[in-house]
Amino acid sequence: MLLLLTCCIIGIGMVMAQTSKVTGKVLSEEDGEAVIGATVMVKGTNIGTVTDADGLFSLSNVPGSAKELEVSYVGMEAQIVRIQPNLTIRMRTSSEMLDEVLITGTYGSAKKLGSMVGSVAAVKSEKISNRPSANFADALQGQVAGLQVFTSSGEPSENVSMRMRGVGSINSSTEPLFILDGSPISSGVFTALNPSDIENVTILKDASSTSIYGSRAANGVVVITSKRGRGAKPTVTVKGQYGFSQPALPTSEMMNTTQYYNLWKTVNPNADFSKIENAMRLGISTDWEDYFLKDNAPTWQLDASISGIANKTNYFISASHYDADGVEPASGMRRETLRSNLDTKVFDWLRVGVNLGLSYEDWETNGFAGSGNSWYNVSTLSRWAFPFETPYEVIENADGSISYGKRKDLLDLLGVWNPYYLLENQPTEKNKIRLFGNMFEEITPIKGLTLRASQAMDAFDYRYRYRNKPAQYNNYSGSAQESFQRYSSFTLTNTAEYKFDIDKLHNITALIGQEAIIYDGSSFGVSVDGITDDRLTLISHGTTFKKPSADLKKKVMNSFFARAEYNFDEKYYLDASYRTDGSSLFGVNNRWASFFSVGAMWNMKKEGFLYDVDWLSDLRLKASYGTTGNSAFEGDPYYPALGLVGTGNYNGGQYFAISSVQNDDLTWEKQKTLNIGFNSRFFNRLSVDFDFYNKVTEDMLMTIPFSYTTGHGSGWGNIGSMFNRGIELSASYDIISNKDMFWSVSANINYNKNEITELFGGRDEYVVANTGLKYEVGKPYGEFYYVRWVGVDPQDGQQIWLDKDGNETKVYDENNAAYTGKQQYAPWSGGFSTRFDWKGFSVNADFSFMLGKYMIDNDRYFVENPNFVGQLNQTVEMENMWTTPGQVTDIAAVNSPRYFDTHLLENASFLRLKNLTIGYNLPQSLLRKTGFIRGLRVFAVGRNLLTATKYQGADPEVDSNLQLGKYPNTRQFSFGAEFTF
Repeated sequence: MLLLLTCCIIGIGMVMAQTSKVTGKVLSEEDGEAVIGATVMVKGTNIGTVTDADGLFSLSNVPGSAKELEVSYVGMEAQIVRIQPNLTIRMRTSSEMLDEVLITGTYGSAKKLGSMVGSVAAVKSEKISNRPSANFADALQGQVAGLQVFTSSGEPSENVSMRMRGVGSINSSTEPLFILDGSPISSGVFTALNPSDIENVTILKDASSTSIYGSRAANGVVVITSKRGRGAKPTVTVKGQYGFSQPALPTSEMMNTTQYYNLWKTVNPNADFSKIENAMRLGISTDWEDYFLKDNAPTWQLDASISGIANKTNYFISASHYDADGVEPASGMRRETLRSNLDTKVFDWLRVGVNLGLSYEDWETNGFAGSGNSWYNVSTLSRWAFPFETPYEVIENADGSISYGKRKDLLDLLGVWNPYYLLENQPTEKNKIRLFGNMFEEITPIKGLTLRASQAMDAFDYRYRYRNKPAQYNNYSGSAQESFQRYSSFTLTNTAEYKFDIDKLHNITALIGQEAIIYDGSSFGVSVDGITDDRLTLISHGTTFKKPSADLKKKVMNSFFARAEYNFDEKYYLDASYRTDGSSLFGVNNRWASFFSVGAMWNMKKEGFLYDVDWLSDLRLKASYGTTGNSAFEGDPYYPALGLVGTGNYNGGQYFAISSVQNDDLTWEKQKTLNIGFNSRFFNRLSVDFDFYNKVTEDMLMTIPFSYTTGHGSGWGNIGSMFNRGIELSASYDIISNKDMFWSVSANINYNKNEITELFGGRDEYVVANTGLKYEVGKPYGEFYYVRWVGVDPQDGQQIWLDKDGNETKVYDENNAAYTGKQQYAPWSGGFSTRFDWKGFSVNADFSFMLGKYMIDNDRYFVENPNFVGQLNQTVEMENMWTTPGQVTDIAAVNSPRYFDTHLLENASFLRLKNLTIGYNLPQSLLRKTGFIRGLRVFAVGRNLLTATKYQGADPEVDSNLQLGKYPNTRQFSFGAEFTF
């Protein structure tokens, strides 16, 4: 008995000697914050735990033979660390690991990117937050294969345009659906969002990921997720930035006074040169671009936020101020934002929350900026104005020199008003207050079942005010105009999601839901003449009221949807979705439409024959097929609108007429999409993703020309089809990845082929008037249709064109217009980036490119045209105008008329350094001495720093078929500091 007791004691001692307790904490490498909920496992065992609210963990009964711990957390790179006493583990944000990127904001619970069958990409906050642009979406350019993003103007409040996987419609919108924190928004919200409030942006591209959004998702879905609290301790962040803007590209060089004088004498030797000769005598040669455009328009921004987790409540509260002047006079934007994201676990079975944003935007705008061929458009005037004109009064001094007096209100040689004078006397004000967000209630009555109700709103009030002061200006009485617009959308969403497993191998998720959306809009405007005092410019001060304008719009959508997801041991995945939508926009015979998708994914790395292959870290094959719809178009095409078409009398009263034709059979555009691809990772360093897609758009909503005998010129119908077919390739490589240094490179590219396959009424072609574009079956949408210009005959200086049969001719004939093989929409697009971190120092560079994009440079028609010599300034290229037989040049002789032909069609392909950020995080050892600063980062940011292009116009990024008098895009430099307390 004694022997048995002794053996037991020795055995127990041996067991105790073979186990131990391991403790430590897990922190974020970026900011030193605790990582809550990180999984800590003893490698090779089932022993594990998760970190608490302070990032602490404790493991008991760790075998003495154990050497390493495995630490993982969603969104961060997994680590393997050696077991030591009191471990401190610092985790870095993940770059490409699919299972470490969490996707939120879609229907149902959050998902890991690697578990999603669909084609999905994510852009993190680090790519967005410090950009000096007011619109966060500008930072998405070149980040995601298949997503094209355009900022067409440098005006600070300019919105972006987006296309995903080509142009999906001719007349309807080609914008994706935008979702913010689970609720739909319009792209107008973008300038109301503080980029520093955004956690990530997720791009959903194929039917598996978008079909559940039904009739709004034909052009893809962009899901924006705002920040949440993290860490048990409150975190206060304050960031300030200051910078300046300047035109991103130089425009064509304009002539100085001497050059213009020589050209004018060549073109019209009998003209009156007295004024220009006098200017030459006085040495006057004005650079109008230098006079009008700023090289240092200031931009500054201040952000502040507080976030954390306390008493089961997650909170993120922020405020920001943004102030930017434009590079053109009388242009700028001021914005104030507030955001409150709160959610709390009231009981174990009940969670409630609110995500709310409030913004106030104020714009100063140049009322002539949109009129490309107006003398008062600054971009136009800066090129058209005579160099021998001056904006100031000229004073001749006794010694023969000159000095300048006060500004001239009237540019007498040009016969136009100085735009600065007009802007002072025609002030324009715009402002908008916007409230957007949602609240939700989430109940978990039993394990795995989640019932969620969400109520969302996006609403704004917009005010426009214009005044034309009466004093002096053009010697006529003043006028005033005011307009108001109110818009709101309310979205009610109810879902039930049930997640369960069978034997921990079969994992099943089922979701059903209902959604209702109500859109409501109204506007009112009025203008008056007869204002006689500059100090009294309200509407009530006018003496003559003009007919007011008013508009009311309302539409309703109701939807039901369902989704089922299955995976076996995270190896084989299947999903399917179904949605039916009903909309008031469409005819009574087609109010409802249904959409579906099916998808499958095979995680091959989980297979036994690949599981132990060390060089292969991940390999997933996926395929999906499904349908989506498009109901985004201008107006209400179903309703037969009544419009007041005149003030004439019929039988003693004003008359109304039907201004649009009712179509009871009008229905949704439908899109069928096939997607096949793979995600892969090698040596845990190299990631390669590939997708092939085929999108077919049917029942396109188009305005169809009618016979005028019907009393209407056109109406809406579902006629026409097209396809977009392409490939997407993305790759990234971690060149160096260790404790002190990280260096990675990434790139993506997309090729898209577009083709029209059907037009209305059995037609094979349709010319779009005044655009240089033509629709034709078998051709891509957006291919230019012009008379083809060959060049200039060196012998006589006359222009040469091609006729319909491809033969050269010197006779211009519009009937010789033909397809050029050049498209408005770039078939190739993409980007590449690099990131380098070393001991707190970091460099990030992002490039974007588009290839095969063409655009008409309409400015050149006016400033490289001898017909306008004596009326407008010309570019220095006109010095090469043909004058002598045998002269080789592209500028035709004086007597060769200029036309709109392909000599104005330029290659607008470009490569742009979209972003360069250099930063430094001060070391924690230094900051700890302050006792209250937990993080300090200083940084410098450059936007649109370099652009390589052959395009001669204002900017190649403009999303249009032509460019005339465009507000120039901007290059920006910004410097800032971010404090964390």
